[in-house]
Amino acid sequence: MNQQSLETLLANKSAVQLLRNSSIGPYVYPVVPPEYTNWRDEQGAWQKHCILFNQSYHMTDMYVEGPDALRLLSDLGVNTFKNFGPNKAKQFVACNPEGYVIGDVILFGLEENRFNLVGRPSVHNWVQFNGEVGGYDVKFERDERAAAQKGPVERKAYRYQVQGPNALKVMEKVLGGSVPEVKFFQMQTFTIAGKTVRALRHGMVGQPGFELFGPWAEGEAVKAALVAAGEEFGMRLSGARAYSSNTLESGWIPSPLPAVYTSPSMKAYREWLPATSYEAVASLGGELLLGKYRRLLFDALRSRLRPHRKIRS
Repeated sequence: MNQQSLETLLANKSAVQLLRNSSIGPYVYPVVPPEYTNWRDEQGAWQKHCILFNQSYHMTDMYVEGPDALRLLSDLGVNTFKNFGPNKAKQFVACNPEGYVIGDVILFGLEENRFNLVGRPSVHNWVQFNGEVGGYDVKFERDERAAAQKGPVERKAYRYQVQGPNALKVMEKVLGGSVPEVKFFQMQTFTIAGKTVRALRHGMVGQPGFELFGPWAEGEAVKAALVAAGEEFGMRLSGARAYSSNTLESGWIPSPLPAVYTSPSMKAYREWLPATSYEAVASLGGELLLGKYRRLLFDALRSRLRPHRKIRS
């Protein structure tokens, strides 16, 4: 083997030893400030008024294109691809051959035979590996997250979300009229600040919202127009702290440790993954709760519950 891979890193140590000793630290939301006003204000805004989430920096984009693109994705995704195609999006969940989760991303159907995976790179790596070794007629174009870039950050696309009870009011004002009817997780094209914007009908708080994206060079003009339109409706810019906590309340899947480190069937994939990959340098946090400490925790929880309530151990 000519270069270091994840498999060579695991030759003399366990995955726990490798990831516990990683110096990269926790997964962060780069570039965007931790707070614009303060966490409480921003957290309340997406529940009671409106908020603008700037998602332009922390996620990897990978464009998958070719005659076999849809077949590749449907072979790897665990959820159905029935009726999926252009101007639609879906949560894409990838698992290893034993059924353990590698990760999840959002999959956008941009055009016929052209798709975009947006999220943490563990899914992108798995899809690209299978596309390259599986004989699929596809090509890949990656746009790495800001943390993986050197020098000034420049992406292919900006990505904003307008969410909250007043999101439709903000969109009506910025569009200069009523918002076209768009079904959940389907896309439409809008014009904002004279720019063509792709809009995904979304909803992180039980209210209609939109995820907006377009060419990187046009991002600041679109953002300025959204901020101006949102001022009278109590819209706030979200800092990294509020962004990282809203997913908990909206029930989004947490980011699991990719299930790639131990299975013999994944050896070829570990040899494909370089020693600089997300899987090789990620930092494993948290603690293992075992034995008597686990029992003490459950006993403490029971003591705080009403007598008629039970908790399973």
